Amino acid sequence: MIQFVPFEFPQSIDGEFVCLLDDAGILRARREQLGFTQQQVAEKAGIHFSQYQRLEAGESSLASCTMKAGLAICAILLLNPYEFVGVHVDQPDPAAMKPHPPFDVNLPDALRAKRPGRKQAQRNVMTVYVNYRDYSLLIPYEALSHIGNPSFVQIRWNIPERRILIAKVTEEEESAFDVPRNTFDQALLAFPTILGGENPISAMHWGKESYAVESRVVRGQDQRLYILIDLNTAKPANPDSIAGVFYTPSCLMEEDDDD
Repeated sequence: MIQFVPFEFPQSIDGEFVCLLDDAGILRARREQLGFTQQQVAEKAGIHFSQYQRLEAGESSLASCTMKAGLAICAILLLNPYEFVGVHVDQPDPAAMKPHPPFDVNLPDALRAKRPGRKQAQRNVMTVYVNYRDYSLLIPYEALSHIGNPSFVQIRWNIPERRILIAKVTEEEESAFDVPRNTFDQALLAFPTILGGENPISAMHWGKESYAVESRVVRGQDQRLYILIDLNTAKPANPDSIAGVFYTPSCLMEEDDDD
């Protein structure tokens, strides 16, 4: 959690005078209070040493930095960026905010008809494929990267809600699937779902048709990250349009099956 400490201007020994510092002086004074060198602040903020030097020399201002650099410097020096940069706006009443619409409804906004020429893609929505090969769940490596490019994952079924949850796990955890090494940028990872009996895909009675399905990265009540695949959003997909190299996790290959 980011914390800030109000900046108090230096006072004379008798307390009758306050030293008025400009932005560069405030940066320098707070850095010295914290015992950091200019090099340390630059490294912690992920910026070039010369860039921070120019800030303390008054040759550039924090308000002109990129948002990421400015916020990083303020966080390291415990300076409130709103006070430091001097942003004063009339904020709306938080009570006026509407709640987010649920994202696992039968027909989410992302699938509703849009005006011609408008892109339907949403940056927080990814696509996975199901039933492409013998009831397989195909996950692009790009989707897995959102949960940390795991070496092992766990698949959970939720048949009533038609959901599939994929979480990062260790090799020792129960029902861990090994993830093949990402050899190709556009490769897709295939998980056969016929193993383990009943699952949401077979419960949909789709046969071996191909479907494109929406997925999102979510955080569960256990604070873990999951890829949530909502089968209610499925749309027919042309198998010929699915590009990539398909792998079956080695733990599911016959030669590795000890059962």
